[in-house]
Amino acid sequence: MELFAARGYFFCRYCGSFHFPDTKADDGVRIIGEAPEGLACAVCSQPLSSAMLDEAHAIRYCRNCRGLLIARTGFAGVVQRRRAWATDTPGPPVPLNRQELERKVRCPKCAGSMSTHPYFGPGNVVIDNCEACELVWLDFGELKQIVDAPGKDRGTREMPQPVKSETFGNSITGARVVGGGVRTEDLADETDLLTLLARLF
Repeated sequence: MELFAARGYFFCRYCGSFHFPDTKADDGVRIIGEAPEGLACAVCSQPLSSAMLDEAHAIRYCRNCRGLLIARTGFAGVVQRRRAWATDTPGPPVPLNRQELERKVRCPKCAGSMSTHPYFGPGNVVIDNCEACELVWLDFGELKQIVDAPGKDRGTREMPQPVKSETFGNSITGARVVGGGVRTEDLADETDLLTLLARLF
């Protein structure tokens, strides 16, 4: 079995099984039931379940590998909120695992190829997203790695003002999403990318 130490689990490439030594409940995930649309996991092809993340975001969750599928705007909101309210000591910086950039993952909703790339925020995580469906796939431990990464935005308890988003017909539930966006008025004063990044971290 291969150890994914930064995320706290083992994976067997031979049989495709996962082992989670830490048996505590999944952080912020509450399973509601089976997903009505019959979606399969992007990693292990097991059926996805309907679930709630932080009691605010409808997601699809894999009970086998513990990965989750979330709307892109929901993902941004979860990261902002969890980092703003983080009270524990940040974890040590984790190097990016470049081997993860080579994997091929299919979107559970449209079966198209998901884009695999480094998350351009804290945590040195490789994430998968489907641009057509506006969905993000997170493997077990990736969200925690993003939240635990050092940065000036951790523990500030300051949240950006919510921005109403359009209803996404391509999202998992089609539900209206509030927050997770960046207002263009807030970016008008920014002269370059470094200034924007300095504000974030």
